[in-house]
Amino acid sequence: MIEVYLFLAVFLVQILAMSVLYPARLSRAIQASLKNIPAGRLAEFYPGVDVGRAHERFITWYRIVNNVIAVLGLLLLGWFFSYMMQPDWDEGSVSGKLTAYFFLQNFPIVLFAGFTIRFNKVHRRSSQESKRKAVLQRRGLFDFVAPITVVLVVLSYSSFAAFMFYIARHPFPGFGGPLLNIGILSLAYMLFGFFVYRQVYGRKTDPLQTHADRMHATSVIVNTVAWISVLIPVTASLSMARQLLDLDRWGPFVGTAGFLILGLLNIRMVSTPRRQPEAITVDSISTS
Repeated sequence: MIEVYLFLAVFLVQILAMSVLYPARLSRAIQASLKNIPAGRLAEFYPGVDVGRAHERFITWYRIVNNVIAVLGLLLLGWFFSYMMQPDWDEGSVSGKLTAYFFLQNFPIVLFAGFTIRFNKVHRRSSQESKRKAVLQRRGLFDFVAPITVVLVVLSYSSFAAFMFYIARHPFPGFGGPLLNIGILSLAYMLFGFFVYRQVYGRKTDPLQTHADRMHATSVIVNTVAWISVLIPVTASLSMARQLLDLDRWGPFVGTAGFLILGLLNIRMVSTPRRQPEAITVDSISTS
């Protein structure tokens, strides 16, 4: 029963982290960002719009949605406790509901992204006056992420590939083969690499974002993607190892631990802007 109690404890932390702590931190970051924007610049880019009031209304609804999701999570936790106390509880049923709840917890982030895009599309005015002189500073990957982190990414990928070939010699039902699993992970890494390349070398999309803030946001995002790249093969390897060892009952714990780590990485990506003479806009806040 230890795997059940560990799962319930970690799931409770997941609820608090993703539906309480993350929304609170994101809301503070939005409010701090608005306070840092000079009134003149704000009026220039959003003429005739009470930006602060519009975002306060959104934050109110954003908090309400997350509070509802947190309550649903507590109800689900109660159901898990009642159901998993039975000796014949089904791992597939628990894992399915756990995955569905994880996606539900991320739904408010979609709302936030949609609100930002729609608000800027309707109210924001492009300004040729906002041009800045480019900062002629060469940037590379190791300006944002430590070499040891990149080494860990390579080691996690290599270890996963080696483990897949080992499992191929002792396959379990449902194993898709080493090439398929390595191919899926490789595709994910290529998508991550493209995203990091655009973040590091792409053009600045927000004319109000300072160079220092952009470098800070890029560092946070690149490091987070790197750690996600370490986490995914490790979690996948643990999931297959438990099937190889007939430890199916540990599946919910492994799954919710992975979801929790992803949630904590999302929290890390929310950076509150520092006080500067010229600050960033709301859509410059780093989120996942």
